Amino acid sequence: MTDAFISLVAVLFFCNGTAASALDDDIAEFTEDAGRHSANIQALERNQLQPLGTRLAVFLTLDPGGGLNLNSLDLLVDGRPVASKLYALDEQSALNADGAHQLYVGHLAKGDHELEAVVTARSADGDFVRREATHLFNKRSRALALRLNLSASTPDFEPRVSFVEKQISEEEIALSDLDVNHTPDHESPFSHAEAHREAWFELAESHRRAGRLQKAGEVLAAMPEGYWSAAGYLNLASDFAREDLDPSRALVALRVAMAMAKAEGGNERSRHLHDQALLRAGYLAYRNGEFEKAIGFLESVSLDSPSTPQALYFHGLALTERGNHRSAMQSWHRARKFPLAYPGVAEAWIGMGRGYDLAGYLGQAGEAYLAANAAYESERVVLRSLREQVRNEGAYDSLVADAKASDLEWFLADSRSMQQPRLAYLVEFLKQPAAQQVVGRVAALAALEKRLTTHSHDLEVFASALESASDSAPESAASKVAQLQRSNDRFLKRLADFRNTAENELDKQVLAFLDHQDQRMVFALNKTEQQIAHLYEYLALESLGGRGQ
Repeated sequence: MTDAFISLVAVLFFCNGTAASALDDDIAEFTEDAGRHSANIQALERNQLQPLGTRLAVFLTLDPGGGLNLNSLDLLVDGRPVASKLYALDEQSALNADGAHQLYVGHLAKGDHELEAVVTARSADGDFVRREATHLFNKRSRALALRLNLSASTPDFEPRVSFVEKQISEEEIALSDLDVNHTPDHESPFSHAEAHREAWFELAESHRRAGRLQKAGEVLAAMPEGYWSAAGYLNLASDFAREDLDPSRALVALRVAMAMAKAEGGNERSRHLHDQALLRAGYLAYRNGEFEKAIGFLESVSLDSPSTPQALYFHGLALTERGNHRSAMQSWHRARKFPLAYPGVAEAWIGMGRGYDLAGYLGQAGEAYLAANAAYESERVVLRSLREQVRNEGAYDSLVADAKASDLEWFLADSRSMQQPRLAYLVEFLKQPAAQQVVGRVAALAALEKRLTTHSHDLEVFASALESASDSAPESAASKVAQLQRSNDRFLKRLADFRNTAENELDKQVLAFLDHQDQRMVFALNKTEQQIAHLYEYLALESLGGRGQ
């Protein structure tokens, strides 16, 4: 789930480019070596070890009429996590179709074992459901396929999980083995098109960073519609806004960015980029005194994206300029429901006090400022706790990987993950290109460590199977397995050094980011205390004035 979450967060932000470091070069070389090592293991298994019958395959079938939308599925074999899958909404139609979907292919020694499945889903009546199911099975000296059947029926839509076993040949599993037959993503037509568009985006960015804005615009104009062209126009709009006193050019670029983003078909990354363009257009219109236009842009921002709180804050400012203080306070009240990590939320807390003040309710204004103070103080406690957790557990484990643990239910339940402070800070941290690089580096190493650890388990299974069935495999197989085991141990040891270095760099950046967030809260506290002091001074003067009369 961690990798899936990182992918989800990554689509919220477009790439600004960050130079690769010497560490990245070393990791890239190491990853290539590890890839060749993995290929050697797969080749040995495919060419010499298939007669051992060590393979286990797990498939999923989902009852098409069961009324379930599958959110996630985790598999454990003998308590060891072997597969974790998050299902997007656009995958439901494929899951609901007839047929079995492969979840896992691995290796097991002969004997008794336990398969555990943890399923989370949304039922047809809207309830979030989570089920754990276990299945005890005996692995014999043949390949084994396990089918996990998930169904639910009216009226309660209670999920039911059942298991079916089938002894099959190694060849049957090999035909469906993703490691053996999967076409790499970089060879797919979609990936080629994506890489081509990203290359055009980088060309436009090189012109833009060099100040050749017209040339950058020409490159973007020649690009196909979609995310990358939209990201380019969004960046170009920022330059126009800095250079021009009149926001017209920037607004035109932002409108083009919105159109380009919509052309991609409404996926997550294009939707969030569209919201960013609306937010920037609303701010530019507000800054230029075009308040009705600003309100129109800001009201179009979706209510479940990282852009939402700041859009609500600026929406309130624009309404205030139109004299509509009550509606402005409604926008700020909605913004206050988001974590203070997001831009616009701290300002909305202060805005509530200012709104009461402008409306003539001085008592309520004072209460609003005191409530803001309490919120900022509470957020500083959250930040101190996060910093302590990062120091004790590391930033990756405490801020990124923990997203898959006990908070799974709120993460999957609609947009409530937007309300979780830890993820809010992660989202804000990942807005920085350098942050994306350090998190991506550790995530890639974690995935590689998982693969090498799986190799360790599989090689142990091969060695054990060869001892008890020496006549069914070539004599050289045992020595090759032993050699690969030694190589795998060396890879794991070297990877541990890389990961330690990468995590230390991530920890430094996260702690610096959290310190900056704490200073932001201190600044907000100072502002509210000043407002409270001014309000009390005004009330005191009013009181004295009343006595004088």
